[in-house]
Amino acid sequence: MVKVPAEIKEIFSKQAVIPMSTTDKKGTPNVIYVLMWWWKDDETMVVVDNFLNKTRKNLEENPKASFVCYNQEQGKSFQIKCSTKIETKGPDYDVGSKKAKDYKPPLPGKAVVICKVTEVYQALYGPGAGSKLY
Repeated sequence: MVKVPAEIKEIFSKQAVIPMSTTDKKGTPNVIYVLMWWWKDDETMVVVDNFLNKTRKNLEENPKASFVCYNQEQGKSFQIKCSTKIETKGPDYDVGSKKAKDYKPPLPGKAVVICKVTEVYQALYGPGAGSKLY
C-alpha cells in the first residue's frame, strides 16, 4: 500500500464532497459524489455506503476505486487509486454507522468501503499531468 502524504490528505479533507469512480466487470465506468468519508490512516480512506447502488455492485465485481481532489486556491489536484473491501461489521463499520445515524436527516449507513491506497497521481493540468507520484 501507499502512504499518502499529509498535504494530499489535507487537500482531500478540505473537500466536503469527493468524486468516486468504479467500473463493473465489463469495464463500464460509474462516477458518484461521496459525502460521508474519512481518512482512517495514511494508507486508508473509509467511505460510508448509504446509497451506493451501482457503486456497491461494481465494487463487489471489481474491488477497485479511484478518487480525485482539487484545490483551486493552491493550484493542486491529485488522484488516488485504491483496492477496496466492503464491511458490514467491525470498528470501521461502527464509526460509519454512527456518522450516518447522526447526520441530519439520518442516513442508513448500510456498510463501509475500506479503500487502501495503491497509487497517487498528479491530476492538475500542465506539465506533469497524469504522472504517478507514489
